[in-house]
Amino acid sequence: MSKINRIRIINLNYNNNTMKIDDETFDFGGESTLLSLRNGGGKTVLVQMIMSLFVHQRYRDFENRLFQSYFTTNKPTFIMTEWVLDNQAGYFLAGMMVRKNQNPEEEKQALEMVTFTGSYSDAAAYDLDEIPVVEKSGDKRILKGFAACKREFEILKKGSDFNYYDMSSSTLQKKYFDTLREYQIDNRE
Repeated sequence: MSKINRIRIINLNYNNNTMKIDDETFDFGGESTLLSLRNGGGKTVLVQMIMSLFVHQRYRDFENRLFQSYFTTNKPTFIMTEWVLDNQAGYFLAGMMVRKNQNPEEEKQALEMVTFTGSYSDAAAYDLDEIPVVEKSGDKRILKGFAACKREFEILKKGSDFNYYDMSSSTLQKKYFDTLREYQIDNRE
């Protein structure tokens, strides 16, 4: 069975925007891992974010922690997991780009959400480290906008094993979850 190798979170605000994960990678090496943080340190938030990649919308809320409450601006948040595949078959990336819905006419959708997947055996333009969502300019790192990232995803999709899915479409939602199951990641478990 595939195992989580690394998790990367970019631009996540929580605890009413008092805490922030700017760009952090958690390396588990495909091993069982214990996260030991103080009370209020973000353990539940991390679990909720990681689970959000693998469950349908109705299962993303944790009691009084509504998933949509983490996203209050037009800047995207990225949640990504890299799985190490069985039999040294390489890696599988599952990720999500999410932000508060910027179109007030679409009241039924509180969030704009795009998920993405890709597999690779060596470094790739869309692997966990290289996915082009942050621009590097000298010492500065600048998070690209939602539309700019979608354009990057369209470029990556051509000629590679990378794909992205607009989660406002039930057809594309199904394709995303079907792709997860192809890699033995079953949201029904």
